[in-house]
Amino acid sequence: MGRLIDKPRLMEKLKSFHDYVRKNNGEIGTKQRGIDLNFNNACNLTCKYCFTNSPIGDHAKETLDLDMVASIADQADDLGIFEFDLQGGELLLRPNLLFQVLEAIKPERFYLYLTTNGFFLDKKMARRLADANVGRVSVSVDSFDEKTHDEIRGRKESWRRAMDALKNVQEVGIDPYLNITVGHYNAFSEDIEMLCKYSEDNNYTTLLNVAVPSGMWLKLEKMTEVIVDEDDKARLIELRKRHKNILRNIWNPFDKNYEGVLGCNTVNRLYITPIGDVLVCPYVHVKIGNVYEQSLKEIRDYGFSIRHFSDHSSSCLAGENKDFIKKYMSFKDQSIFNPALAKDIFTKDDYIEKSNLVK
Repeated sequence: MGRLIDKPRLMEKLKSFHDYVRKNNGEIGTKQRGIDLNFNNACNLTCKYCFTNSPIGDHAKETLDLDMVASIADQADDLGIFEFDLQGGELLLRPNLLFQVLEAIKPERFYLYLTTNGFFLDKKMARRLADANVGRVSVSVDSFDEKTHDEIRGRKESWRRAMDALKNVQEVGIDPYLNITVGHYNAFSEDIEMLCKYSEDNNYTTLLNVAVPSGMWLKLEKMTEVIVDEDDKARLIELRKRHKNILRNIWNPFDKNYEGVLGCNTVNRLYITPIGDVLVCPYVHVKIGNVYEQSLKEIRDYGFSIRHFSDHSSSCLAGENKDFIKKYMSFKDQSIFNPALAKDIFTKDDYIEKSNLVK
């Protein structure tokens, strides 16, 4: 995690998270870890599987108020949240605004990172990000083959620039993460193996995200083509054991045997849209509040009052649980800007008594 010693508040929160997980049998329980903030949804690429619908220009002009960004960060810090992921869209389209957002967040309190397609991340931008206290940059790569990646992303040179971006941030001391989306369609492909090897050989961290039927992929009839099956999941575990630099958010990063599972991160990692809606995660488009209407604590408490999100799940609800997907992620035109409302889709039996909440 880069220069932790320079961030005492971050170290304090990370230790609290580690101690909680250790005492909770290696499970994440109801301990929050992160904020995924989609500050602006505009993008320069047209990725075929975009979960935010950026390629169709969905809410591309809206941005969160900077004062609200500062408030979100302050509230997150008070709640012990240690990770802050800035997403889009592509936030490097408007770099001056991005650096205003970074200043508002006060990144010295967080393990702050930027998720990007890397298209605009040259050496100069990498240095600016490092100077702004960005600890990690996650660059999404869809294939080790340049042509395949560019076809998926809808723009030539996107592969080359993504690969260059990883090198550029590594050179300035930022943690380079190579993000790979894995689904039934590619879990056993040579492509995945080559990307994992390339990442390990270059001392990057590989972050695996399982494919989910949401956004541009919101087609229930194609669910079996998209989401991983049992054989695919076994393949991911095998990759984890063989390549020690591979992570998934549901895996326990503290387990030196590379076997532990934290559990699904819904509500543990809140997703906030440019209009302030708060979803239980980036891929489960279910709204549990709005930052302009409730505090983060109120939103968190409501989210964890729903048993699907407070009960331990060893698999990703959005990308592995077919029953959950069919019941709660398959509404017509459901998206990050047209989410299902938790209060409408969950029944009394879906809620738990506050006294039974895991602390």
